[in-house]
Amino acid sequence: MSSKLVVFGATGQQGSSIITTVLTHPTLSKRYSVRGITRNVAHPKALSLAARAKSIELVEADLDDPSTLPAALKNAHTVILITETIYAADLKEREARQGKAVADAAVAAGAEFFIFSTAAHASKLWDGGPVDQFDSKAEVEEYIRGLRFKQSAFIAPGMFMQNLTRGMAPRKQDDGSYAIIGVNDPHVKIPLIETVADTGLYVVPLLKDPEGMNGRVMHAATGLYSFSEIAEIISRVSGETVKYVQIAGEVYAGFMKEEQGARMVSMMRFVDNPGYYGPRTEELVRETVELVEGKLTTVEEFAQENFTQL
Repeated sequence: MSSKLVVFGATGQQGSSIITTVLTHPTLSKRYSVRGITRNVAHPKALSLAARAKSIELVEADLDDPSTLPAALKNAHTVILITETIYAADLKEREARQGKAVADAAVAAGAEFFIFSTAAHASKLWDGGPVDQFDSKAEVEEYIRGLRFKQSAFIAPGMFMQNLTRGMAPRKQDDGSYAIIGVNDPHVKIPLIETVADTGLYVVPLLKDPEGMNGRVMHAATGLYSFSEIAEIISRVSGETVKYVQIAGEVYAGFMKEEQGARMVSMMRFVDNPGYYGPRTEELVRETVELVEGKLTTVEEFAQENFTQL
């Protein structure tokens, strides 16, 4: 009999990648039956996921309504939780509350294995400003480690390559060239993950060997790239002149809403020093890559897929 795998955040980039990977994996697809949790099973993203992964069970639940969690977690053996970061005044409190509520409900449901999408505990590594979008997840991780699960493990995604097609996308300048604009040092290397294609690959080792991977954090990134390197890669692939332009933090923050701008600048400064995962960032990424059995997507490959034309 297969074990019930419950994935919260099923329609997001991380959740849908995990579900697709499990359902197409030669052994995990037989070991687990998958239940995806979403706020609205009639949403186009949910319908698209159901069409791609026909054996999935989709169930509605609201992380702000704990009464919806028992049904979502009924008969769960393994639970994977991806929380959503919303840049509002209560970002940290909200995300921590939701994560702890799901973990408590999973304990009550008798789940044995809990996997959480976490981040570095920035406030323990530096005092340069609030990085609530990291600390909220790190505090939930600490809480999960203290609960009565048989096993728990964690995935800490690097910076999403998809950001390069959105807020960090190259922007056309008056002279016809393109610029990626940010606050990071152009030469500091940052871990990058192709979230849609690769997130599931980092979860496979955890699901294949829960006991052996108990307590493990998968520092999920293909490798480390500086913004100067990223700009050069996109320039080479597109045939256009693409440069990285570093600007002042207060200017960068001004491009965003108040609740997001300051937090984003603090996060990027933290990424510069001590590093995305702290001072051991490069080592932690290398150790994780060695555990992955499939091929991970490079920035060069992501650029070929997304930037042949700008």
